[in-house]
Amino acid sequence: MIRYFAYGSNLDWAQMRARCPSACPLGRARLAGHALAFGGHSGHWGGAVASVVRARGRAVDGVLYALSEADLEALDGFEGHPWVYERRTRVVTTEGGARRRAVVYALRAPGPATRPPAPRYLAVVWRAYERLRFDPAPLARAAREASP
Repeated sequence: MIRYFAYGSNLDWAQMRARCPSACPLGRARLAGHALAFGGHSGHWGGAVASVVRARGRAVDGVLYALSEADLEALDGFEGHPWVYERRTRVVTTEGGARRRAVVYALRAPGPATRPPAPRYLAVVWRAYERLRFDPAPLARAAREASP
């Protein structure tokens, strides 16, 4: 089993099931010391997409999933690993306070630039934030900071 921390459009359960059929959500989790940022360009979404960047005193909410090796390989393809996103191992904290190592995808260097998120992409992430009852302020801040 591989733990994967989702924070962008993979918060959408239907998308995640389509990409990784055997994925099992383990619950909400938080990546401390990081912030959401938008950058790159996705032809699929038509604009910038989410990434995480180190940021002292901030945190990113997400969902921790259990994946099979086959699911991780499939997710690599969707995330453009290793050319667009790179896989990193980070420690996340579950709602119950347990600390777990998890795979996190982040845009490769030079990393996020100030590009606005694709509207359709942002809408998917926003709906997931509402469904999961995450504080929308960090998402709104990242979108605002990415606007030219």
